[in-house]
Amino acid sequence: MKRYLKVAIVGACMAAILILATGCSAPAQDSPSKETTVEFDGGTLSYAQGDLAVKVAGNATTGYEWTSEIEGSSAVAKGDEYVSEEGSKAEVGKGGVHTFRYAAEGSGEATITLKYARSWEASSDDKTVVIKATADNGAFTKAVVE
Repeated sequence: MKRYLKVAIVGACMAAILILATGCSAPAQDSPSKETTVEFDGGTLSYAQGDLAVKVAGNATTGYEWTSEIEGSSAVAKGDEYVSEEGSKAEVGKGGVHTFRYAAEGSGEATITLKYARSWEASSDDKTVVIKATADNGAFTKAVVE
């Protein structure tokens, strides 16, 4: 009887040690589903898994508009949208936010260039934002504004 009790106690102790050891394992690496947000002068860049969004301030009523170009095959444009300031209804002189959305494809690097300009003239007010994005198996792993 004492022998069964010793075996049962040893077995329970081993089970407890295994449960504790499992709970004390090293923390998992950052999940690709975690959203990363980077602020830069005039906007924000955020990405999680296969989606990347860039929000930039703009004012479509002045003739300026944001355009997007992509070099590389690891990012594709999903669309863009301009939303004027709340309540402004695109009144002259009122600004807004232009949002560009991209999807990751495959693995590799892409350069996304956003330009803010009037199509009919060059000006010192023109802006350029260059983003270097890295994708791995259809998910963005890194994106930086240069």
